[in-house]
Amino acid sequence: MAEKNRNTVQKEVVERIVCSSCDHPTAETVFQRARCELPNISLGTVYRILKRLDSEGVIQEIHVHNAPSRFDKTTCEHAHFVCSECGSVSDLDVDIEYLVNKARGTCAHSVDRAQINLVGVCEHCTKARSAV
Repeated sequence: MAEKNRNTVQKEVVERIVCSSCDHPTAETVFQRARCELPNISLGTVYRILKRLDSEGVIQEIHVHNAPSRFDKTTCEHAHFVCSECGSVSDLDVDIEYLVNKARGTCAHSVDRAQINLVGVCEHCTKARSAV
């Protein structure tokens, strides 16, 4: 019973960390934040919990090309901007329903999930470039 309670506490902490974050944290970032409350939690446990929360639809895993996955508290379909310089990930207010409907209509594809990442240089990095 103690193992079940420990796993429940660990899951609650990991879920709270992701759901209170606006920076789309990596598993490593979630692990570092969780260790403040649960010093004995392992990185492997954090990965397992994040995968489980994603499969349950509580959070969303964002796959980033050539970088660690990020985790998002917003589970509805939406797009992200990924900075190729600093690695930041931010939500984009883009209607992707049009693209999903286009894929369903013109190609007769069955779309289960949509994930769109636009990659470029964020405003902060652009300003830093021009300051040099």
